[in-house]
Amino acid sequence: METARQSFFLKTYLDHEIPMLFVGPTGTGKSVITNNFLFRLPKNTYLPNCINFSARTSASQTQDIIMSKLDRRRKGLFGPPIGKKAVVFVDDLNMPAKEVYGAQPPIELLRQWIDHGYWFDKKDTNKLDIVDVLLVTAMGPPGGGRNDITGRFTRHLNIISINAFEDDILTKIFSSIADWHFGKGFDVMFLRYGKMLVQATMTIYKAAVENFLPTPSKSHYVFNLRDFSRVIQGVLLCPHTHLQDVEKFIRLWIHEVYRVFYDRLIDHEDRQVFFNTVRETTSNCFKQSVEKVLIHLSPTGKIVDDNIRSLFFGDFFKPESDQKIYDEITDLKQLTMVMEYYLEEFNNISKAPMSLVMFRFTIEHISRICRVLKQDKGHLLLVGIGGSGRQSASKLSTFMNSYELYQIEITKSYSGNDWREDLKKVMLQVGVASKSTVFLLTDNQIKDESFIEDINVLLNTGDVPNIFPADEKADLVEKMQMAARTESEKIEATPLSMYNFFIERVKNNLHIVLAMSPIGDTFRNRLRMFPSLINCCTIDWFQSWPTDALELVANTFLEDVELDDNIRIEVISMCRYFQESVKKLSLDYYNTLRRHNYVTPTSYLELILTFKTLLNRKRQEVDMMRNRYLTGLQKLEFAASQVAVMQVELTALQPQLVQTSEETAKMMVKIEGETREADAKKLLVQADEEEANAAAATAQGIKNECEGDLAEAMPALEAALAALDTLNPADISLVKSMQNPPGPVKLVMESICVMKGLRPERKPDSSGSVSKENAGIFG
Repeated sequence: METARQSFFLKTYLDHEIPMLFVGPTGTGKSVITNNFLFRLPKNTYLPNCINFSARTSASQTQDIIMSKLDRRRKGLFGPPIGKKAVVFVDDLNMPAKEVYGAQPPIELLRQWIDHGYWFDKKDTNKLDIVDVLLVTAMGPPGGGRNDITGRFTRHLNIISINAFEDDILTKIFSSIADWHFGKGFDVMFLRYGKMLVQATMTIYKAAVENFLPTPSKSHYVFNLRDFSRVIQGVLLCPHTHLQDVEKFIRLWIHEVYRVFYDRLIDHEDRQVFFNTVRETTSNCFKQSVEKVLIHLSPTGKIVDDNIRSLFFGDFFKPESDQKIYDEITDLKQLTMVMEYYLEEFNNISKAPMSLVMFRFTIEHISRICRVLKQDKGHLLLVGIGGSGRQSASKLSTFMNSYELYQIEITKSYSGNDWREDLKKVMLQVGVASKSTVFLLTDNQIKDESFIEDINVLLNTGDVPNIFPADEKADLVEKMQMAARTESEKIEATPLSMYNFFIERVKNNLHIVLAMSPIGDTFRNRLRMFPSLINCCTIDWFQSWPTDALELVANTFLEDVELDDNIRIEVISMCRYFQESVKKLSLDYYNTLRRHNYVTPTSYLELILTFKTLLNRKRQEVDMMRNRYLTGLQKLEFAASQVAVMQVELTALQPQLVQTSEETAKMMVKIEGETREADAKKLLVQADEEEANAAAATAQGIKNECEGDLAEAMPALEAALAALDTLNPADISLVKSMQNPPGPVKLVMESICVMKGLRPERKPDSSGSVSKENAGIFG
């Protein structure tokens, strides 16, 4: 009925070219029905163009998106191809933030076009006339980030109000879905329980809307019919081959309502209220008690909220199975082993292995993420403080589902253009290559709020406006035509149909996982400004680690430390006590001073690692001191043994020592006597030395005198030698012939005889006297 009514108004107003505005709460089908209607319009008559407004949408972006679908007919005139009408559908019309003077620039731009029929060129301010363009808009009631829009704009629109669906309409919608599912191989009784399922889910949905109201600290407490449908969609995951009894069916329903509604609750009081609501609903709608349905989860037979933590459904329990079946998991020990197996396999192929402790808290969140990734168009908003394991759980869940993981790499120079390129890569990967991909984005990777705006649109429509230039879009259309022929899809070969086929594949294959921290105002402001973060995502709030998780983590990290069992237990208890006591003190600190102190799992791990480091350091110090002490003892023991040996040797040598001492004494007496004699001789020697020194001094004086005389005689000697060189044989013959040489000759001859040591011969001279002559001198 609602679909037919809304389609009737759309057709009527479009035929008469009257702008319209649908106003209604989230989940009433405004966007879906309008989109379906527009894309079913004759392609040769209408050209649809869908725009999603957000709090950061600007007038410039709005003009670019609309103008990108229009052709230039002549100078200053723009419109769709001749013979067609362009239909601009603006969703979330009242989302743009108001500027300082209270206006909303995107809405003012649309108002200018409706009022005057033209815009101005952003480059040269020339007038641009816009023709053959129709306007359809939709929005939610003002409040929660949505603003009132000016009456100067709404006066041009025919406003159609869409109320929240009545109970009978909701029952009809979801009962039809349940009947269709339970009519495929299920027992006949499940048709009746399908209607109970819808009634029970409606009760939970209404109770959540009534009891869990959004506040500044609980801004994500926003529920709509999408949450209702997620519960039904989760129940439909289990096939008839594995759902045979009613109690298992009720457990499946409890699991799904917990995953959709309970996982976003942040405090114990809200969780207890929800548990009591589920207990009452199970009893009233299914006519069975929670204790009977969940008896295997409690050894005492009494079911409390914490027992439902052990209720698991998933398709990952049998890794070796080719066909993954969404079924109940009851063997928690085996589940832990399966998770450890997946982790080991992941670490074997990953460039960045993860060191995870598979305690129940971690397994719960991995199971929740796997459940959403298994669903069509399943997106996740993981909320938790740093170190709570959001990224690690997402990466392992992606691996368990055999999906690709895509993350952006933030650098100092990372810009908006880099972001758009990354978006194009991931969209082409899921849309053209048809690879199921998880796009993991953390809040510390959001360098600009425009990133979140693009994610907001991508969540809602599967597209980002104007992300592909004309040449890339033409290449994309060509690739999609090949893909359509390969898959034998019966799709019109028009660019618009091919691009819509691409967007549909993006919606089916892309799973966006947002990991955000609730600390500060940023998270709350983003939820208010970008409603798709709540509407299109399943929220999983990462609570603080429970006691069993703290103990298991400490035990795992202390496994490699040598400790006695009783000491190990006390150390684990101490670590847990520190974490829990600081958490309580932080709460008291907030109540007293209204200031937060966040105790994160990272702090707990740092506590354990610090303890290990200090323990290791102290043990090394003690070992070093002990080794020094033992070494000293060994040295002392060795010295004592050597002293004992020496004492024995000394005792054996004592007689020799006595004898040697006596001989030494005698020797000393003898040495003393000889010393006295040596001293006396020393005196005599000293006297001789003095005399020798005096004689040496005299000799030195004579030597000096002789050297002086020699110095005087040397010139004469040299002259004589020179004269000697002048002699010749005739001169010698002359001398030999002399019978009575002159006196000087004789003197010379005698000198030569003396010098050469020749004895002269005595010969009488002519006078008869005897004279000395040496005839042998000359031969």
